[in-house]
Amino acid sequence: MRKLALFAATWTTLAVACNKESAANPPTAAPTAALPAASAAPAAPSAPALEGAEAAAAPAGDKQYRIEATEIRLKAGTAGSGRLVIKPAAGLHFNAEYPAKFTVAAAAFAKSTKEKLTSKEGDVKIDGDLGVLTIPLQGLAAGAGALQITGSFSVCSNEQCYILRDEKLALQVTVQ
Repeated sequence: MRKLALFAATWTTLAVACNKESAANPPTAAPTAALPAASAAPAAPSAPALEGAEAAAAPAGDKQYRIEATEIRLKAGTAGSGRLVIKPAAGLHFNAEYPAKFTVAAAAFAKSTKEKLTSKEGDVKIDGDLGVLTIPLQGLAAGAGALQITGSFSVCSNEQCYILRDEKLALQVTVQ
């Protein structure tokens, strides 16, 4: 009976700690599962919850997504577009309800022709569980490298969502 009371007290403490966490921090650590009372650690910061979805911390050492993109080749002075696919980890899907936003830093050889890319304006589309970002590009001068992209988006399971803010992504571009 004493162990049950100790478990209930630990569970209550963790639940209260989770409710008081800052909504400004992205998920960084795994949720704790039935820790013994003597080694209970404070819960890691979690992402803010979306309506109808519970926010959660990321599995430790794992990313909630990966990026796929092919190298883009342009000629100086011409326009084109790049496609960056956000593939959520197993059991997750790209969150169509979250207002995804991306910015692309210009380089000496290429830039995006749109300052901000958003799901609201149709720059981000949902393809099954994937998020697909279309980036309008302009070749400026001969050169090659990665265009740095900063994105805020969300991926979810059926029970929880991960809010990912200021994620650093890249798109390889070659301009001839």
